[in-house]
Amino acid sequence: MSLSERAGESLEGLGLTGSEVKAYVALLRGGTMTASDISREARIPYSKVYDALESLHTRGLVEVQKSRPIVYTAKPPDVALEELRSRQETERKEKEQVALEELMGIYVSRGEQEKPDIWIMRGTNEILSRVKNLLLNCRTELLIALPAQLALFTERIEPLMAALKERGAKVLILTSPDLPKDATEQLAKYAEVRTRKTMYGGGLISDSREVVLLLGGGEQGGLPLAIWASHHGLASFAKDYFEFLWDSTGTTKV
Repeated sequence: MSLSERAGESLEGLGLTGSEVKAYVALLRGGTMTASDISREARIPYSKVYDALESLHTRGLVEVQKSRPIVYTAKPPDVALEELRSRQETERKEKEQVALEELMGIYVSRGEQEKPDIWIMRGTNEILSRVKNLLLNCRTELLIALPAQLALFTERIEPLMAALKERGAKVLILTSPDLPKDATEQLAKYAEVRTRKTMYGGGLISDSREVVLLLGGGEQGGLPLAIWASHHGLASFAKDYFEFLWDSTGTTKV
């Protein structure tokens, strides 16, 4: 059975070269093979087959046995494609973090106050952009109130939370006991986590000076609403309320 043109284009769209696609398909057909076998079966020049196989091994699609001669085995397609997806996602997050940090550094260095002290945001993308900005600016302390319905929100800021942990920032997360156990365990990698059955909205407070309050759905087509503020009084009030809930009866350590 030959690989269709559509399937080949799909694999190339996932980042594989034509030679890598040919080599992987040859291994699926032939099982464990040497580089010369693969070169002959896949019609890849011998001078290029090692580069293709090394790339497939690095991407997690092929296993290598250090025998004499070296032999190669293709991982099952479902395992191989999941490995490829996972590696690409990790690389994408790392690149996003590097780009965000440098671009925001340029943005912040202007030293201009173009926005008012309080800003209303509508829509997930606008809110997420401001949340990421808040995390990039955070230096010593981040407080997060996270109701269960907002749990997925954290998946898109995990790389920045990991960076905060590396910088030694104090991160506290107050969330709902209804949050799935695996999600709670993931949050605990970056922060001290406590749960509270009754949650009143959500938000983030950075260094007692910047705050994002998540208000839920709005009037315009159900878009989520949030308030961002770089206002010491409002940030201090939000922090005092967070600390009251954090230490009050009904809050449980994870």
